[in-house]
Amino acid sequence: MSTSDTAGHGTTALVVVDMQHGFIDPTHGDGVLGAVAVLEAVCGWVDHAHTHGWPIFLTRDVNPFGRSGPDADRDGELHPDLAGRGTVVEKGPGSQAGFSGFVLASTATPRGAPGGGGLSTLAELLRSVGVEHLLVIGLAADVCVSATAIDARRLGYQVTMDLAATAFVHAHPNGDHAAITALRDGGVHLLNDHDPTPSGTS
Repeated sequence: MSTSDTAGHGTTALVVVDMQHGFIDPTHGDGVLGAVAVLEAVCGWVDHAHTHGWPIFLTRDVNPFGRSGPDADRDGELHPDLAGRGTVVEKGPGSQAGFSGFVLASTATPRGAPGGGGLSTLAELLRSVGVEHLLVIGLAADVCVSATAIDARRLGYQVTMDLAATAFVHAHPNGDHAAITALRDGGVHLLNDHDPTPSGTS
């Protein structure tokens, strides 16, 4: 883990996105490829944040898979390695394209219908602790993590993503290189960025 690029920020918060059972060790099927390694890296950053007194916010998608029942409830829980290690922020639902940690839409309203939009508590929580810089990590890099990072930039925060503490699910229509370029072009600083594609190209 490299912390040199964040060490100069006296008002840094750690935002951990959607480290839930359903993405790491789901009841059925496979989790996100590389999620176990991401969990280890995320826990390392959480330890670092606790040591340095950073506020920690853990987003939890309220319905990432669009289903209900005991299996869905379990898959929606945060991984126990992160239990009690930060302030939980409910967001989503990802099943209705509520990807950003700053968004909490009504689960009772059809996707795109009037009245379905809304905000999570993340923006107000960040204001309350007076931070200027966010380190955003978790799952997945090209969906909820990137959406949260880009929205944070739009709100005026300095934002860093550690690519060693996230994983791609190949959601960008032009591939992972394009997803990384979009983050760079959006003003997100990337740690462990080994992508050779320069900004402004695909």
